[in-house]
Amino acid sequence: MAPSTAEIRESTTDRTDVKRMKKDQISESVKDKFYPGLLEQPSRDAIRKAVEISKPYPHCKISKLVNEDLLRRVHKEIFSKLNFTTKETDIYKVNQTGDLANMDGLSDEERNSLSALFELRNAIYSKEFREFVSEVTGCGPLSPSKMDMSVNTYTGGCHLLNHDDVIGTRRVSFILYMPGNPDEDWDPAFGGALELYPVVERDTPANEPIVSVPPKWNQFAMFTVLPGYSFHSVEEVVVENKPRLSIQGWFHFPQEGELGYKKDAEKSDSLSSLQQIEAAVDVKENFEQYKSEALDETATLGLTEEDLNSLATWINPVYLNTEFLAQITEKFVDESAVQLKGFLNDELFDKIKAVTLKADETDKFTVAAMPPHGTGVRGGWAVQGSPVSQRFLKLADELKKDEKEETSVLFSELRAHFQSEAFRHWLAVVSQLLPCGYRGMARRFRPGHDYTLATTNTRGQAVMDATLCLATTPNTEAVEKWESCEYGGYECYMAAHEGDDDPATYRSFDDDGALLTTGAGANELSLVLKDEGVMRFVKYVSARAPGARWDISFEYDLPEEQEEEESAA
Repeated sequence: MAPSTAEIRESTTDRTDVKRMKKDQISESVKDKFYPGLLEQPSRDAIRKAVEISKPYPHCKISKLVNEDLLRRVHKEIFSKLNFTTKETDIYKVNQTGDLANMDGLSDEERNSLSALFELRNAIYSKEFREFVSEVTGCGPLSPSKMDMSVNTYTGGCHLLNHDDVIGTRRVSFILYMPGNPDEDWDPAFGGALELYPVVERDTPANEPIVSVPPKWNQFAMFTVLPGYSFHSVEEVVVENKPRLSIQGWFHFPQEGELGYKKDAEKSDSLSSLQQIEAAVDVKENFEQYKSEALDETATLGLTEEDLNSLATWINPVYLNTEFLAQITEKFVDESAVQLKGFLNDELFDKIKAVTLKADETDKFTVAAMPPHGTGVRGGWAVQGSPVSQRFLKLADELKKDEKEETSVLFSELRAHFQSEAFRHWLAVVSQLLPCGYRGMARRFRPGHDYTLATTNTRGQAVMDATLCLATTPNTEAVEKWESCEYGGYECYMAAHEGDDDPATYRSFDDDGALLTTGAGANELSLVLKDEGVMRFVKYVSARAPGARWDISFEYDLPEEQEEEESAA
């Protein structure tokens, strides 16, 4: 359970208290910028009480924050004067301006053209509003000098996945909404809601949120940033031509020399979202070891008759042809990666294509709309988290003996093929490597919900990935959408992280960082030799995607590299 506002106040008792401001102490010039009555004591008391009883952690929403005339002028200025830059990483896609703190460096002419935005920024930065936030949230003093604020617009496909906002000295996160047309209500079906997650235990958010805050004109949402607890996300915007506009930012702990400063106040035993993802060290014992004896170099020379008979029951015969395998091997050895289209034989693929499309239509994943949380959980499929690093449906390791759900049965059989000795031998021939262990699963990435964030190979050596993608593709338009990568579901490999970036900052995948990107294919096997330190993720599948990304994803361990002993001279 997240700390209550009373516990937060208790943790700040050794700092200077933030006293309530008398009505006559509030500057009229500041008060006029906000909605009538907002800064008065009855309003403060009501908001504070709402924060105190809020779950899953202290938060509130204020239905009307800003003077209506001012906000409409801000809205007009933003769309007529500002330029947005689209930013995309494994965790988000958003259109954003620069930090509004930098407005102080504008020329008089530039600042006059953004006079309403400058007015609003200064009101939110004001001592009066900062102390209002401190009082109603119970978070303690806030820095008068360090604040972040930017203008964001979420257009169709934009989203922000689960994270806790724990970066640097952030103390309170806030969002002021200006979605769509000021004179029209924003339909929650358009998406873009702020979602708040409880925790299973500290640092581990539940797989699904318990609070959803759809955007509304002039609505203000804020919450206390709590390491290990303040997990949240922004639902994808699925509507076209109706941008979800907002001003978003953070108040910070007091900085050194400021009233209420306490050294290391922001420090916590909790790891940031990104640090949690990167913390684990991989070892041999995390792989299932083959029960047969280790392979030797002869295994790379060719397949036995027994292997061919077994593999022919499910693999396209072209990928069992000796001459064609030699071409694949040459490409893989040269490039450390190869993509094989039409990998399953026609009979098996036609069967899988039919049952996966049927399942997606049942769950309404073929319609461009946000599906409810929990959709698709049936048969052997259950949600796999934690959403701080991943979320998708995973097929149970063992199915019930009388399991009838078609996709569960078919994908269980397909998964078993990837664990077989015959497929191990096929991998040895194609890669000229000697797999000694494996781990993997059958997955279903649901539109509007599922993804994996970038995780790093920490095995200490290369690992071989084999991923069979079976994305829902009922027609050629669907194929083109998946191939465009505009609808997510693609798999991306990124270069090892270098430098001194803040470990809580999520990395973007620009042309310099991406080593390999493969769109979600239908019946396509991807083989990749993943070096130590290389990162990999499956991009969030848009609610506008043609359907779900189904796949079988395996990693194969290789013999540990032995250091040659130096002989004495």
